[in-house]
Amino acid sequence: MVSAFLKPLLAILLTVAITGLIVWLYFETKLSKILFTTEFSLEDVNAYNNQSTTANSSKFAVALFGLDARHEGESSRSDTIMILLIDHSMQKIKLASIMRDLYVDVPGYGKRKINSAYELGGPKLALSTLNTNFELALTKYVTVDFRGFEKIIDAVGGVEIDVKDYEVEHININMREVRNLIGGDVPEVKYPGLQRLNGRQALAYARIRYVGNGDYERVQRQQRVFEKVFEKVKNASLGTKLRIIDMVLPYIETNLTRNEIVSLATKNYSKYTLEHTRLPVSGSYREGYTIIDGIKQWIFIADLEKNKQALHEFLER
Repeated sequence: MVSAFLKPLLAILLTVAITGLIVWLYFETKLSKILFTTEFSLEDVNAYNNQSTTANSSKFAVALFGLDARHEGESSRSDTIMILLIDHSMQKIKLASIMRDLYVDVPGYGKRKINSAYELGGPKLALSTLNTNFELALTKYVTVDFRGFEKIIDAVGGVEIDVKDYEVEHININMREVRNLIGGDVPEVKYPGLQRLNGRQALAYARIRYVGNGDYERVQRQQRVFEKVFEKVKNASLGTKLRIIDMVLPYIETNLTRNEIVSLATKNYSKYTLEHTRLPVSGSYREGYTIIDGIKQWIFIADLEKNKQALHEFLER
């Protein structure tokens, strides 16, 4: 009787152990493609240690930076700045986009555009700038450049976007610029309307700046693309998720640990909802010009106290 019971039990345990080993080996092999950087302490990045953005058992926060690097390895401004909060207890993902021309204090450099912090001091200074101005506790970050953004979109099979008539020409202009920088010949967008954009086309769409409502609409485009990617990933099969991971990891720089990445990648997000906001919030800023490094630059002059409060309310509700 004991032997008859133990045999199937041992077989099940052995199967589970082998499966776990295979999954572990898979992720160890794939994660070796990521550029891992040093973890930051709260002190390293001027973080507040009593805020909801400190990682705990149910919430995990990370800053996302999209670089406008023209050449691989060069110092670059973070033209996309987002704060991503995953609330597992509420099954919510919250995304706050910070507009690149927001005029803030960059520690050690004085008042500047917020997107210059990454160029001046990499992710450490970029995190420190976010924490200092908004009283956050961010210590984790993920950075992607042109190539990484493009690969992410291609990995999910493209995204469905309703392209406006005035956006078509600028998508193609941006595509030609990216082609000249990193190569690759991708068909141009020929008409407006709902259509599936591949990685290069979606990248060009998200970078449109000089038509419509300027940078305001640019942020909306970026959030729209993120939302489309999220909807695809959360409903994807395990095999599809593994393929996406395989394609995207070589284009990521992060100080997330291997265990954190595996934990985030293997969770079931099918019932999670996505909420997003933009800083500065409406009615809290004015547009203007100032001189930075001897150059006249266009900026957002914001009521930072009002925006700090709005951000915390968004993240904590």
